Formats: sequence, C-alpha cells, structure tokens
Amino acid sequence: MIPFVDLKAQYLSIKDEIDAAVFKALESTQFVLGSEVVALEEEFAHYCNADYGIAVNTGTSALHLALLAAGIGAGDEVITVPFTFVATTAAICYTGATP
Repeated sequence: MIPFVDLKAQYLSIKDEIDAAVFKALESTQFVLGSEVVALEEEFAHYCNADYGIAVNTGTSALHLALLAAGIGAGDEVITVPFTFVATTAAICYTGATP
C-alpha cells in the first residue's frame, strides 16, 4: 500500500521546532486560548493578508463558522460532493441548512 501521507517524515523534518512549541505550551499550562493562540491567530491573519484570524477546535467548527459567515442558514440548500468527510455535512446541518 502507498501511504497517503508520511506524518513521521514530516514530523522528523521539524522535530526540534515542534517539540519546543509543545514544551512551551506544557510549561505555560495555557492549553486553551492564551498567548500562543493569540500569536497563532495574528500570524495566520498576516499570512493570509487578512485583518483577523480565528483559531477553532476542529475543522468542523471552521466549516460551520465559514457557512455562517456566508449567510447560510435554515431553509438554504448547500450542494457538496458525495465523497467527503462527515464534518462537511455536519457543519451544513448545524446551520439549519440542508445538504
């Protein structure tokens, strides 16, 4: 079988940076929100040339917020692909729309 992605190789290529960031978060004990999340949001917004960036807990939450920002809601129909992860249709349903 050909692996879809080699996460171990990716991790090993930036291991020192990842480990330092994890240990920094553990030492600060700020696991939710905190200065590291603020820094991530600011850096990502700058990278995207946007005024703001908002970190969320899951991809499902990101999709949900994107749909709400687009004005999707009850009574709307959202067309999506038939071969997708359940989060896609779950996020549509969370808005009250129909996938």
